[in-house]
Amino acid sequence: MENEIREIFERITEHHSVPLRIGSRCEAHTYYRIEDLNSSNVQLCADYVAERIDKVCSPATPHLFINLPGSYTGLAEELAKSLTFSGQVISVMQLEELHLSGKKGELKGKNVVLVNDVITTARSCLEAHTKVTMLGASVLCWAALVDRTFGPGPVSVIAAFTGEPVILLENLV
Repeated sequence: MENEIREIFERITEHHSVPLRIGSRCEAHTYYRIEDLNSSNVQLCADYVAERIDKVCSPATPHLFINLPGSYTGLAEELAKSLTFSGQVISVMQLEELHLSGKKGELKGKNVVLVNDVITTARSCLEAHTKVTMLGASVLCWAALVDRTFGPGPVSVIAAFTGEPVILLENLV
């Protein structure tokens, strides 16, 4: 499975001599065309990530996947299909839904996994992590198709592929 995933990401990887702006705070010489992944590619990656979530987070199990803004591949939904415990389907929530008063109470005491297609500087994950923790949830890990961070965060980053790190354009402090 790992070789298949590596081949998938080799096909969608672009290398540039002049760095590309890939966000408001970073640029990179390498770009991953996530939009070129088909549903079977995403499913294969989700199966791999789900297996790793189970190994890394055990004995804890996720109750909820929280999809971060900008994710559009359906990774969270595929993870929910791939990872079930005792026949229980894991729910998926959009981070934007947390402003709804009824949704805030759903997080108290829940184990959650934050999901993003690509994690670069991890700033959006840290902000989401703080938000859901303050609402009473425990974040088990961050899950992604591509991890482009440069180091440890408050929890494990579980990704299908470790990409090239990004170049920060401003200080994040």
